[in-house]
Amino acid sequence: MTNGQDRTIAEITQEARARCLRLGVGVVEAVESLCAELEKNPTLGRPARSAVGGMKLYTTRIEGTGTRPALTVTYVYDAPPPEPGLIRVALVSPVHFAGGDTGF
Repeated sequence: MTNGQDRTIAEITQEARARCLRLGVGVVEAVESLCAELEKNPTLGRPARSAVGGMKLYTTRIEGTGTRPALTVTYVYDAPPPEPGLIRVALVSPVHFAGGDTGF
């Protein structure tokens, strides 16, 4: 990267941030840490299928802690990796395991 225009920026949408706050302590911080990692390595995560043509959706998982559930985070690229651009965290959901309760 040679100039500021080649930098990837990751942000959390207002809706996703509100969801993080509803999910409890430490969730916003965990997603902000993911954003910092995505800015350094925008190819993290795995591609997800998009119902809307042309959108580049990716998803990843953040492991749970004693105070916070495991999370599935879905984010959208304005340009697919490895192109620099804007990454928007669009959805944060707790991971639910089949046949059991997460305890949260």
